[in-house]
Amino acid sequence: MKAIRCMRAGMAVFACVGMLAGAFLFAWAANAQRTAQSSAAAQSKAIAAGGDHSLYDASKEVSLQGTVVSFTENSKEFPPGAHVVVQTSSGQIDAHLGNSRLLKLNNFTISQGANIRIIGEPVTTNQGTFFLARLVQQGSQVVAVRSMQGMPLLPFAPKSASTSQGGAR
Repeated sequence: MKAIRCMRAGMAVFACVGMLAGAFLFAWAANAQRTAQSSAAAQSKAIAAGGDHSLYDASKEVSLQGTVVSFTENSKEFPPGAHVVVQTSSGQIDAHLGNSRLLKLNNFTISQGANIRIIGEPVTTNQGTFFLARLVQQGSQVVAVRSMQGMPLLPFAPKSASTSQGGAR
């Protein structure tokens, strides 16, 4: 009799754990659907604002070269992230560099007065014209901050030369 009672209690605990796991799975699926809907809404909003990164066209890239006027690590201005203002022969240009942690992970420091070269594309939205940097070069050091499709790269620790396969891409 005691064994049957223990077995029933064990089955009740197992059933409760199963229902709890089912509830978490249902909540996760509902959140995934909401995230997909939010993502789709954000993408259509970006397209309407002219800020869709798929509009980035690598064939329209230009090269800027000049002197750093200022560097802001985490600008609240649109687009948020790292910004550098470069004095070029045609005037000052504000370039968006993406996430400043990517620069830090690559030991890339930008200081006022430094000579810098930026390859990227100017884009115009209803919030203004922005220069989206893809490559940033200072001296012989070059850091990619955006993909060829214009998406900002995520700040992961760089692979060492001994662990990378296939060389530069």
